[in-house]
Amino acid sequence: MKCIDSIVALGAVLLLAGCASTRTVAVVEPVGPAPASSTKPMAQGSLQVYSAREKEPVAVGDMEWEWDYNLANSPFTYGLAHTDYAILTQAGESFRYVRNAHNSADPTPAVVTLLPGRYEIKAQAEGHSGELANVIIPVAVEPGKLTVVHLSGNWKPDQQFSNDDVVRLPDGQIAGWLARR
Repeated sequence: MKCIDSIVALGAVLLLAGCASTRTVAVVEPVGPAPASSTKPMAQGSLQVYSAREKEPVAVGDMEWEWDYNLANSPFTYGLAHTDYAILTQAGESFRYVRNAHNSADPTPAVVTLLPGRYEIKAQAEGHSGELANVIIPVAVEPGKLTVVHLSGNWKPDQQFSNDDVVRLPDGQIAGWLARR
Protein backbone atom coordinates (compact mmCIF):
# COMPACT_ATOMS: atom_id res chain seq x y z
CA MET A 1 0.00 0.00 0.00
CA LYS A 2 2.91 2.39 0.75
CA CYS A 3 4.20 1.79 -2.79
CA ILE A 4 0.84 2.80 -4.26
CA ASP A 5 0.70 5.91 -2.05
CA SER A 6 4.20 6.86 -3.25
CA ILE A 7 3.20 6.38 -6.89
CA VAL A 8 0.05 8.47 -6.39
CA ALA A 9 2.03 11.22 -4.61
CA LEU A 10 4.66 11.26 -7.37
CA GLY A 11 1.91 11.39 -10.00
CA ALA A 12 0.27 14.32 -8.22
CA VAL A 13 3.55 16.23 -8.09
CA LEU A 14 4.16 15.60 -11.79
CA LEU A 15 0.58 16.55 -12.63
CA LEU A 16 0.77 19.82 -10.72
CA ALA A 17 4.34 20.78 -11.62
CA GLY A 18 4.20 19.94 -15.33
CA CYS A 19 4.17 22.40 -18.17
CA ALA A 20 1.01 24.05 -19.48
CA SER A 21 0.32 21.37 -22.08
CA THR A 22 -2.12 18.58 -21.33
CA ARG A 23 -0.34 15.66 -19.71
CA THR A 24 -1.20 11.97 -19.77
CA VAL A 25 -1.47 10.24 -16.40
CA ALA A 26 -1.90 6.49 -15.92
CA VAL A 27 -3.92 5.17 -13.01
CA VAL A 28 -3.04 1.68 -11.74
CA GLU A 29 -6.10 0.53 -9.78
CA PRO A 30 -9.20 -0.49 -11.81
CA VAL A 31 -12.58 1.18 -11.29
CA GLY A 32 -15.55 -1.19 -10.93
CA PRO A 33 -19.24 -1.14 -10.05
CA ALA A 34 -20.39 0.20 -6.69
CA PRO A 35 -20.07 -2.45 -3.96
CA ALA A 36 -23.78 -2.41 -3.11
CA SER A 37 -25.02 -2.26 -6.71
CA SER A 38 -27.68 -4.75 -7.66
CA THR A 39 -27.17 -7.23 -10.44
CA LYS A 40 -29.70 -7.46 -13.25
CA PRO A 41 -29.94 -10.79 -15.06
CA MET A 42 -28.02 -9.69 -18.14
CA ALA A 43 -25.05 -11.09 -20.01
CA GLN A 44 -23.58 -7.63 -20.57
CA GLY A 45 -22.54 -4.81 -18.27
CA SER A 46 -22.36 -1.08 -18.85
CA LEU A 47 -19.94 1.82 -18.47
CA GLN A 48 -20.54 5.53 -17.88
CA VAL A 49 -17.68 8.04 -17.83
CA TYR A 50 -18.06 11.54 -16.37
CA SER A 51 -15.10 12.92 -18.32
CA ALA A 52 -14.01 16.57 -18.22
CA ARG A 53 -16.61 18.99 -19.45
CA GLU A 54 -16.41 20.56 -22.91
CA LYS A 55 -15.06 24.09 -23.07
CA GLU A 56 -17.35 26.53 -24.83
CA PRO A 57 -16.52 30.00 -26.13
CA VAL A 58 -18.64 32.76 -24.61
CA ALA A 59 -19.69 36.22 -25.74
CA VAL A 60 -17.12 38.85 -24.79
CA GLY A 61 -19.84 41.20 -23.45
CA ASP A 62 -21.25 38.49 -21.21
CA MET A 63 -20.84 39.36 -17.52
CA GLU A 64 -20.19 35.72 -16.61
CA TRP A 65 -17.39 35.56 -19.20
CA GLU A 66 -15.72 38.59 -17.67
CA TRP A 67 -15.84 36.91 -14.25
CA ASP A 68 -14.49 33.61 -15.69
CA TYR A 69 -11.84 35.43 -17.72
CA ASN A 70 -10.53 37.33 -14.72
CA LEU A 71 -10.26 34.11 -12.67
CA ALA A 72 -9.10 31.66 -15.28
CA ASN A 73 -7.58 34.01 -17.88
CA SER A 74 -9.39 32.09 -20.63
CA PRO A 75 -12.06 33.15 -23.14
CA PHE A 76 -13.89 29.85 -22.44
CA THR A 77 -16.25 28.53 -19.83
CA TYR A 78 -17.24 24.92 -19.20
CA GLY A 79 -20.45 23.72 -20.82
CA LEU A 80 -22.68 20.89 -19.72
CA ALA A 81 -21.45 18.19 -22.12
CA HIS A 82 -18.72 15.74 -21.17
CA THR A 83 -15.77 15.20 -23.54
CA ASP A 84 -15.55 12.12 -25.74
CA TYR A 85 -13.25 9.24 -24.80
CA ALA A 86 -11.76 6.00 -26.10
CA ILE A 87 -12.19 2.49 -24.77
CA LEU A 88 -9.06 0.35 -25.14
CA THR A 89 -8.50 -3.36 -24.66
CA GLN A 90 -6.50 -4.44 -21.63
CA ALA A 91 -3.51 -4.66 -24.00
CA GLY A 92 -3.93 -0.96 -24.87
CA GLU A 93 -5.37 -1.49 -28.37
CA SER A 94 -8.15 0.77 -29.61
CA PHE A 95 -11.56 -0.86 -29.09
CA ARG A 96 -14.25 1.82 -29.31
CA TYR A 97 -14.63 5.60 -29.53
CA VAL A 98 -17.45 7.01 -27.40
CA ARG A 99 -19.32 10.20 -28.25
CA ASN A 100 -20.13 11.22 -24.68
CA ALA A 101 -22.97 13.70 -25.27
CA HIS A 102 -25.80 14.19 -27.75
CA ASN A 103 -25.09 17.93 -27.99
CA SER A 104 -23.42 20.76 -26.05
CA ALA A 105 -26.39 21.09 -23.67
CA ASP A 106 -26.43 17.39 -22.67
CA PRO A 107 -25.25 17.03 -19.03
CA THR A 108 -25.56 13.22 -18.87
CA PRO A 109 -22.68 11.12 -20.21
CA ALA A 110 -23.45 8.20 -22.50
CA VAL A 111 -24.02 4.73 -21.05
CA VAL A 112 -22.13 2.13 -23.11
CA THR A 113 -23.07 -1.56 -23.08
CA LEU A 114 -20.05 -3.89 -23.06
CA LEU A 115 -19.25 -7.54 -22.61
CA PRO A 116 -17.96 -8.29 -19.10
CA GLY A 117 -14.20 -7.94 -18.76
CA ARG A 118 -11.35 -5.54 -18.17
CA TYR A 119 -10.82 -2.48 -20.35
CA GLU A 120 -8.90 0.78 -20.21
CA ILE A 121 -10.35 4.16 -20.95
CA LYS A 122 -8.45 7.17 -22.23
CA ALA A 123 -10.28 10.37 -21.35
CA GLN A 124 -9.78 13.93 -20.20
CA ALA A 125 -9.95 14.56 -16.45
CA GLU A 126 -10.57 17.89 -14.73
CA GLY A 127 -8.42 18.74 -11.72
CA HIS A 128 -9.51 20.59 -8.57
CA SER A 129 -8.62 23.97 -10.05
CA GLY A 130 -9.82 23.30 -13.59
CA GLU A 131 -6.58 22.02 -15.14
CA LEU A 132 -6.99 19.20 -17.64
CA ALA A 133 -5.04 15.95 -17.96
CA ASN A 134 -5.42 12.96 -20.21
CA VAL A 135 -5.99 9.89 -18.06
CA ILE A 136 -5.63 6.21 -18.85
CA ILE A 137 -7.58 4.26 -16.24
CA PRO A 138 -8.46 0.56 -16.08
CA VAL A 139 -12.12 -0.40 -15.61
CA ALA A 140 -13.91 -3.65 -14.82
CA VAL A 141 -17.28 -4.34 -16.43
CA GLU A 142 -19.43 -6.97 -14.70
CA PRO A 143 -22.60 -8.65 -16.01
CA GLY A 144 -25.75 -6.67 -15.22
CA LYS A 145 -23.87 -3.89 -13.37
CA LEU A 146 -23.01 -0.27 -14.19
CA THR A 147 -19.39 0.86 -13.76
CA VAL A 148 -19.18 4.64 -13.33
CA VAL A 149 -15.93 6.62 -13.67
CA HIS A 150 -15.78 10.20 -12.31
CA LEU A 151 -13.19 12.47 -13.94
CA SER A 152 -14.95 15.85 -13.88
CA GLY A 153 -14.91 17.15 -10.37
CA ASN A 154 -15.22 16.35 -6.73
CA TRP A 155 -17.49 13.28 -6.68
CA LYS A 156 -18.08 11.74 -3.29
CA PRO A 157 -19.75 8.33 -2.83
CA ASP A 158 -23.23 8.46 -1.32
CA GLN A 159 -22.40 5.62 1.06
CA GLN A 160 -19.78 5.04 3.75
CA PHE A 161 -16.36 4.13 2.35
CA SER A 162 -12.72 3.72 3.30
CA ASN A 163 -9.69 4.61 1.18
CA ASP A 164 -9.37 0.91 0.32
CA ASP A 165 -12.80 1.04 -1.40
CA VAL A 166 -12.08 3.77 -3.95
CA VAL A 167 -9.71 4.61 -6.82
CA ARG A 168 -8.12 8.06 -6.72
CA LEU A 169 -6.59 10.19 -9.44
CA PRO A 170 -3.07 11.54 -8.86
CA ASP A 171 -4.48 14.82 -7.48
CA GLY A 172 -6.49 12.91 -4.84
CA GLN A 173 -9.92 13.11 -6.47
CA ILE A 174 -12.02 9.96 -6.24
CA ALA A 175 -12.51 8.42 -9.70
CA GLY A 176 -14.83 5.59 -8.64
CA TRP A 177 -15.19 2.37 -6.70
CA LEU A 178 -12.27 -0.05 -6.63
CA ALA A 179 -13.01 -3.16 -8.71
CA ARG A 180 -13.13 -6.27 -6.62
CA ARG A 181 -10.75 -8.97 -7.80
